[in-house]
Amino acid sequence: MHEFDVVKSLIDALLPELEGKGVRKVKEVRFRRGSTFSEDALMQAFESLSQGTVLEGAKVEIEVLEKSIRCRCGHHQVVTSDDLIGHIFVCPLCGQTQEIDEAHDLEMLEVIAEI
Repeated sequence: MHEFDVVKSLIDALLPELEGKGVRKVKEVRFRRGSTFSEDALMQAFESLSQGTVLEGAKVEIEVLEKSIRCRCGHHQVVTSDDLIGHIFVCPLCGQTQEIDEAHDLEMLEVIAEI
């Protein structure tokens, strides 16, 4: 659900800007997501929130920025959304936990539109 709110805030900020520029249709939107930010959640939220807007039907391109974690025990790995329990990473070696803030792991890079 957290991912939905992050996507919603990006779209809520973008739509008035597009409308102010007279955009009739968006062809493509490019995102960069951290590896802990679920791509499935991003796509579901975008599809849901774009319905009935100039974003509806836009092609979505997604770059992935790997997020790695080093535990105090020395274990190091790239973390994906599958490695999290909610927003918590549990080290597979020692059981230490670290909170992951995915809110900063999504960025809108480019919007290609028709005016």
